[in-house]
Amino acid sequence: MKSSMGVSLAIGLGVVGCLAFATWAGNTEEENVTLDQVPAAVKATILKEAAGAEIKEIERETKGGKTVYEAEFLLEGEEIEIEVASDGTLLGREVEQDSDDQEDEEDAITINQVPAPAREALIKLAGNARITKAEREEEDGVQIYEAAWVANGTEHEASVTEDGTLIEMEETIPAEKIPASIRAVIAKHFGANAKVVVEKKMIVVYEVEGTAKGEREELLVLPTGRVIEDADDDDDEDEGEDNDDGDEGDDD
Repeated sequence: MKSSMGVSLAIGLGVVGCLAFATWAGNTEEENVTLDQVPAAVKATILKEAAGAEIKEIERETKGGKTVYEAEFLLEGEEIEIEVASDGTLLGREVEQDSDDQEDEEDAITINQVPAPAREALIKLAGNARITKAEREEEDGVQIYEAAWVANGTEHEASVTEDGTLIEMEETIPAEKIPASIRAVIAKHFGANAKVVVEKKMIVVYEVEGTAKGEREELLVLPTGRVIEDADDDDDEDEGEDNDDGDEGDDD
């Protein structure tokens, strides 16, 4: 960096494999299907329960010769899962709860309750897609606003600060679009037939370089203001490791 104090924006991509192993015991079979692939009676029940909400996933499950359909959708900020018999009978309805919600103190809100700068930033990120979920939480003493939407059949999430500064974006990657290198890792660690969810994460980090007390310093800072790393410390560690390697070579 040429200036004594510079700020650069670094966006890192990370892929998170969320374990969601299917239990392939007995004669149970599970298969993801589209809305058009289910029986008419099942389709009617799903559409009635979803009440216009975007349907995230439909799964056909066969147990002991009986077929049931499970559908997931977001309705008024809540993730709903229903189970429907092949004749269209509603067998169950469940509001899924994230075990981390209470720990993170997230509050479900409507997009209209999000402060204008944050709301405008989230709407811009969603583009023409309809925002199906909004949440508010506090992190490092800073109010954070999150939104979720579905675009071209793919789930997206983003979080911003109250003034609209981007913190993080997530995108669920369909199986057919998972890069070959990632598929290879999945097959190695989870098995070729394992059921996993793959998300691409883009996390915003600011790198700050300057001089303090006559010494050069580099910091990595999140948009919330939290310093996550002293870049100089990493450089020193790397140099130390290189020296150690060199010493080992000399011993030989």
